[in-house]
Amino acid sequence: MTKPLEGLRILDLTRLLPGPFITQLLADMGADVIKVETPTAGDYARLAPPEMGLGGLFEAINQGKKSVAINYRNPRGREAFLKLISTADVVIESFRPGVAERMKIDYETLRAIKPDLVYCALSGYGQTGPFSKRAGHDLNYAAISGALSLNTVAGGAPHVSGLPVADLSGAMLAGLALLGALLSRQKSGQGAYLDVALLDGILAWMIPMAGAAHFSGIAVNGGTLPLQGGLACYNVYETADGKFISLAALEPTFWSDFCKVTGRNDLLPRQFDGTIKDEVAAIFKGRARADWLEAFSGSDGCVEPALSFEDALAHPQVRARGFVREEKGRPVGLNSPFAYGSGAARPAPELGEHTRAVLGEFFSAGELDELTNSGVIGRRALKSSRT
Repeated sequence: MTKPLEGLRILDLTRLLPGPFITQLLADMGADVIKVETPTAGDYARLAPPEMGLGGLFEAINQGKKSVAINYRNPRGREAFLKLISTADVVIESFRPGVAERMKIDYETLRAIKPDLVYCALSGYGQTGPFSKRAGHDLNYAAISGALSLNTVAGGAPHVSGLPVADLSGAMLAGLALLGALLSRQKSGQGAYLDVALLDGILAWMIPMAGAAHFSGIAVNGGTLPLQGGLACYNVYETADGKFISLAALEPTFWSDFCKVTGRNDLLPRQFDGTIKDEVAAIFKGRARADWLEAFSGSDGCVEPALSFEDALAHPQVRARGFVREEKGRPVGLNSPFAYGSGAARPAPELGEHTRAVLGEFFSAGELDELTNSGVIGRRALKSSRT
């Protein structure tokens, strides 16, 4: 398949997770993504300690990108950066509001060089409002949005989500906004400024369930919403061998299949009766998970195992979709979720790996040597106290 974003150049000034996750998806769709990094540390994810749970993060969401190391606070580095801007279709940055203006790499400055530039400012709380310059991370945005309060059983304390939902939902929102702006540019020839907040993304995800319930007059409390633990027919249960299984028999025909397989037709009229959760739990507790999966294998009871990530990689449906990349029969990574982005491994770039190749569009070899020797471009060793 033809990759739809081939020919587009995206300058990615972001770090860590949300911004690079967006540009990874855009790179999967064929965009030429250039990470513009500082000549020392670059993207912080390169140095994130594995004990923080971030080991391998950089490699996972920077595949197939290029890295150009420029000190754009230096006058000569700024000159190189602005030359790069002249060839860009998109710039995405994740500085705290006001920082891009101080460094004179904000939208108004850059659009004077590239009038049809699409500029995305991605931040935690957005460019406006009383929290715009407040520091934060995924957990904070989830807390403020109300999403964290849903991660609980009735009456219990909220617990941290297994996924950084604000980071990822905000990233998806920014990606959609960028594609919309690029489509609009095709029609109008005009660039755009996009102010996208991670808080906005998770609030958008709250609308279909919590928002719909609230504005319908239903109390939104963790563990009580129908699809969040309130219904017996849509829940997670422990099996006899201490494993867990999901039941999502929402439609009456699926609930009917559940009742038939379990031999509990007496529960058929009580599908949405919240008082039967203990009875359903006792049913699943009576047999091992493998036995239940075998029993439901030919039915529409909507029963599936709650797998670990390692087990998910081995699941026949995951393998059939081509999502797992293998070498010598062993899983070594994940392919793009887009069919046209899958295939051979595309390594994440070393810091500054493509500096000379990309800037060679604007400077001679001698000029590049001079810029490198003066420390304006190219990778520089990071001083560290680690032994």
